[in-house]
Amino acid sequence: MDANALADVPNIEFDMNRTKALSIDVDGIRTRYFEAGNGKTVLLVHGGQFGDYYSSYNWSLNFDSLAGYFHVIAFDKLGMGFTDNPKADADFTMEATIHHAARFLEVLRVTNVTIVGHSRGALVATRLALDMSDLIDQLIVVDSNTLAPDDPSVPRDFYQKIERSLPSTPTKESVCLEPIENSYSRFHITEDFVNQMYEIASLPKTLAAKQKMKSGCDNLFRSKLKITREETLDSIRTGNLKQPTLIMWGLNDPSAPYILALDLFRLISSQNGKTELHIFNHAGHYSFRERCLEFNSALKAFVELEHSFQSTMIGDGLSSIDYSATRSQKDAIK
Repeated sequence: MDANALADVPNIEFDMNRTKALSIDVDGIRTRYFEAGNGKTVLLVHGGQFGDYYSSYNWSLNFDSLAGYFHVIAFDKLGMGFTDNPKADADFTMEATIHHAARFLEVLRVTNVTIVGHSRGALVATRLALDMSDLIDQLIVVDSNTLAPDDPSVPRDFYQKIERSLPSTPTKESVCLEPIENSYSRFHITEDFVNQMYEIASLPKTLAAKQKMKSGCDNLFRSKLKITREETLDSIRTGNLKQPTLIMWGLNDPSAPYILALDLFRLISSQNGKTELHIFNHAGHYSFRERCLEFNSALKAFVELEHSFQSTMIGDGLSSIDYSATRSQKDAIK
């Protein structure tokens, strides 16, 4: 952590109340989720993959604040957190994860959704935006090596190095290794956050998922992930991503360096003029936690501005709004 990092520590006194977690059946998969607030629906999709300790609780520093303005939903993806593992080994894939997320939306019967995806969750969010454009009207991508186009300057073994250093039995110290290595500062790694990761790491279902991944499902997951990712990027290149899109990234992200944010912005904005990029200084892969106040503010402004534009277009009969970056802004990122 940088010596000046503590200067950026906000006064955070809130965490999600885990006792308010809900559960719903999605095609036989018991799915944990949180839901609060009123107004425009904002769906938060966490990152990670089968066997990891990510969950909807990753949004603990954002959820309550955003629920003061929007109808906010955060759920545990297929096989992660407290959501059931896939019923078959063949479903330890990104494709099955995306299908489960889509069915979760359909079961909840929500519409006009702003979907927010972090890391691997950004691929889920983007795929849903492409496939369910009738339900999803805004996309927000956060620090995602998974979604961004390949860049030869980016190391590919960040997570493998951490995985090799983990003990066979998880401890509160070991579950912190990834967020510590992936962050600019550590204040956001709260005791409650650690306790939730440790609880998830100790679940029999998590241990079973991790063993499945080690015994061959990881190869299946990665091979299928590559296909899904390329199909998604090709769809973006052909102009199929129509929704207003906001990319938010940590300048100091070690696993997904900000060069990827620029690459992704260039790709999406070349076909979608309604694309914005926001980079947070002094923030790593967990930019939405490390800069939670600024993140919440930027998300709120993006959602409300787009909503006001839509209202104006309907009320005044305007046919289009130009969201594209100015020439000087585009030149600045070349």
